[in-house]
Amino acid sequence: MLYRIGSVVCVVCLVCVSACQFSGPRYRVVESDFMEFEDIFTPIDTIRFDASVPIGRFTFLDQSDQGEFLVTDFPMVQLHIFTASGLHVRTFEASGCNLEDSKLPLSARFLKGGGMIITTYRGVYTFNADGSCKQQLLEIPPDYPSFCERQDTIYFMNHKRRIPQIYAYSLESDIVRDYDLRKPRFPVSTAAEMGDTDYTGRQIACFDHGIFYRYAESSDGEPLWPGGDPVLFQPMSYRPPERDGTARKWGSLRSQLQELAREFTYSNGIFELDQNHRMVTFEDSTGVNMNIVNMDTETGISTTDDQSLDIVLTKKGLMYTLGDRELLPSGETGNRTLEVWQFHPFGSSHSETRR
Repeated sequence: MLYRIGSVVCVVCLVCVSACQFSGPRYRVVESDFMEFEDIFTPIDTIRFDASVPIGRFTFLDQSDQGEFLVTDFPMVQLHIFTASGLHVRTFEASGCNLEDSKLPLSARFLKGGGMIITTYRGVYTFNADGSCKQQLLEIPPDYPSFCERQDTIYFMNHKRRIPQIYAYSLESDIVRDYDLRKPRFPVSTAAEMGDTDYTGRQIACFDHGIFYRYAESSDGEPLWPGGDPVLFQPMSYRPPERDGTARKWGSLRSQLQELAREFTYSNGIFELDQNHRMVTFEDSTGVNMNIVNMDTETGISTTDDQSLDIVLTKKGLMYTLGDRELLPSGETGNRTLEVWQFHPFGSSHSETRR
């Protein structure tokens, strides 16, 4: 079932006094069990990137099926490709597809069939594997930094509308289809809270199970195509938002949202741990800040990352976090390292669905 304009999904909390009566699918909210972080993730490796290529900031990171890393470097207006061991392969810029586009790159991903897609504030571009321009996707509005690929279709998400949308672009037919998502309960917070700069591009994730997107007001990823009994998982310590931002000027709104974040729990990113597990992260570092769902068994766990790890990528059962800058033999500092963590999948023995 697809979301339509005017349909509103009611997220029903276990502790709600009364049920909402809006039309559309009704989510059943299930409490996630808790597990210690070290029982879920184990550090297994450290990757050091070629120091001869300085990286200003890891704005976004992706990895190809062959293990290469694609680094979006926001302040340097560049994109870098490194081998799985951190050796530099090439550097290129979005201006290679549009000489007039000197805007900062927002996010970039490898395509499963080869090549890459890059987003900037001005356009969306496809590049060949060698870093040369393939085309500018004029059908896709710019400034859609969050996207993922599923079955030869790229799904772009835009939070900024009153009713957020997902654009689906077919790589084979060039056909564009747009989906209206559920109307947020708190549209101002949802539009503004797209995840801070550390989570640029992490608002949508593609799985064999479907497409899942993140709202700041929700504790879990929400399906683009909900089934007959859609379930959202919620940590015990989760404090659902109860009111929206109201300020009109950005500076005042930002201060107001920071104040609300001290009172309520807001999510800031959704990650694909593997094809069976989605993970949502939260801004609140004082409590539970990860919620992981096994989509095969429909079970969920939450955990606390006491180290406040800077997560930049998850893929094929591995989680990548930024470490300190590498100290070079010359005494100078190089690029930040990439710490690799093994994810240990959990089953129904760790969490049971409560009805």
